[in-house]
Amino acid sequence: EKALSKPGYKPDRIHIGGHTDPYQPVERTLKITRGVLEVLERFGHPVSVITKSALIARDADILGRMARRGLASAFVSITTLDRALARDMEPRAATPARRLEAIRRLTDEGVPMGVGFAPVIAGLNDHELEAVLDAGAEAGAVNAMYVALRLPLEIKDLFREWLEAARPDRAARV
Repeated sequence: EKALSKPGYKPDRIHIGGHTDPYQPVERTLKITRGVLEVLERFGHPVSVITKSALIARDADILGRMARRGLASAFVSITTLDRALARDMEPRAATPARRLEAIRRLTDEGVPMGVGFAPVIAGLNDHELEAVLDAGAEAGAVNAMYVALRLPLEIKDLFREWLEAARPDRAARV
């Protein structure tokens, strides 16, 4: 609030979730993201959010009010529609069905929603791109994006180990 109140401050869209998901499990109790959204709403400050969590639907009231003022938009990322693959890829993330429901809930509140397909992993989930985007559109998404998997050198061996354990039938293709 102090930073936003400074004379001469010119609001520009703040993007929440570009590097770390703002709806980590602890958000259920700490409500830090909700608090940030409340401050941004009070100041009429534009915001966009991206998440893999269905918990974003909890904040549909704030995001909806902001969206009606042209201040908010959001993306929900869905890696796959296959629940078993989703569990292997993102064991602590919301199921694909719950993420689609979050898109519906926010759309119902008037929030311009997008669906993200991320990460795209050639040979593992790339064949689902169109199905995920179609499901997102059916849920109300009006925008879409994708992000191809990128593996820094320190992660590639860990990823290969996970892939061979979780999806040995696909490991050679990926």
